[in-house]
Amino acid sequence: MALPGELSRDKTDRLRPPAPDQAAGEEVAHPVPVARPGPRQRAARLAKRVARRVLGERGVDRLRGYLQVDEVLRMGSESLRRTAELEQQVASMQRSALEAELVKAEAHAASINLELLKGEVRSVIQALEDLGMAIAPAAGLAGAGARLSELRERVNGLDRRLRSLQAQVVDTRSVAPSGSATLPPGGAEPGTGRVAAVPPAAVPSSALFDYVGFERRFRGDPEAIAAALAERYLDLLVANPPVVDIGCGRAELVELLARRGIEAIGVDTDPSMVAEARDRGLDVRQVDGGSFLREREPGSLGAIIATHLVEHLEFADLVELLDLAATRLRPGGVFIAETPNPTSLVVLGNSYILDPTHLRPLHPSLLTFLCEGAGFRDIRLRFHAPATDYHLPMIDEPDAPPWTKRVNEAFTKLNSVLFGPQEYALIATAAPAPEGPGEPQGGAPVHRSNGATGEEHP
Repeated sequence: MALPGELSRDKTDRLRPPAPDQAAGEEVAHPVPVARPGPRQRAARLAKRVARRVLGERGVDRLRGYLQVDEVLRMGSESLRRTAELEQQVASMQRSALEAELVKAEAHAASINLELLKGEVRSVIQALEDLGMAIAPAAGLAGAGARLSELRERVNGLDRRLRSLQAQVVDTRSVAPSGSATLPPGGAEPGTGRVAAVPPAAVPSSALFDYVGFERRFRGDPEAIAAALAERYLDLLVANPPVVDIGCGRAELVELLARRGIEAIGVDTDPSMVAEARDRGLDVRQVDGGSFLREREPGSLGAIIATHLVEHLEFADLVELLDLAATRLRPGGVFIAETPNPTSLVVLGNSYILDPTHLRPLHPSLLTFLCEGAGFRDIRLRFHAPATDYHLPMIDEPDAPPWTKRVNEAFTKLNSVLFGPQEYALIATAAPAPEGPGEPQGGAPVHRSNGATGEEHP
């Protein structure tokens, strides 16, 4: 039996059922393909049909109710979980609040302790201030250290003076029967072989005035002064031995030279200073500078230094000291004199008039003139320690008007005149030996200095 032939498309379309929304007898010009449901949709439809057949419509409604109850239970469980979380957060906040209260209480206790400590500190500060005022009535606690140093220095000075007096008592007890005293070592008298007596120390104008303590308070720390002198003059003195320090005081410079192996002699009239220096093993003589130089051979010294001495001398004694120094130095020897600088008015109005033992200020030009008259050559001036704390400030502005230049120049002059260097040193060289009969002595040209400006010029 033969199979029928293949049906055409129009015949197959007639066999398809019409669409629900298509009117009867109406042909679809362009049929729209219908999307096939997915596996989940087909499974859901199948489950619904089975539920309807097994449970009926009422069973389906009950099942929906059961599903709603389960949703309610799930929501309740979620609410319980959220409530537990909120309770935990509340408990954490309560703990934080409790900790904050504890911290607040501790802070309050700490503030109370702090106030108590402040009271104790104020009490200690007041006690220290009272102690400072008791030690240094004019300066208080800030000056207590300096005052204690001064007291220590005075005690040491009194001890040195006591030892010196004891030594003098021993010397007076060792008088020979003929009435001639056994003299301390100070050099043999020419032609006799006997030991020359050391001239007695100058009698102070008032036995109640403690110059050692005065100098310690108002001149400054001795160690700092010694360091400054060493920085300024030590190398020059080392190059010109032997050295004599006239008015050596505590002989710090002599000690520094001795440590370098340089022959150095100190000269001073204060017995306590001399005793202290001798206790340190230094060669220090109790004699005035003029007397010491008169006993030295001409041309026997390499350097003579006198720091803050010449302003204490009478004018005739100063001229004699310069003449002796010029002759006792060997040719090319060095003479150094450091003294307050009167061209700086802050010196005259402050440190110079403060010292009652100062006789007269020495202008740099005057001291230069005196040294020239004594025969010194190559005289130079060095100025030290300007009073910079008092200096008027300069106008340093990029956009400043032109007239500020004149103001700065005026300020510079005022600073130089009012608050210039507080000390100056004259450094001179002894004249060289004559080269031959009738020939002039050679040497470097003499330098004079304008003391007001500190400028050197030939």
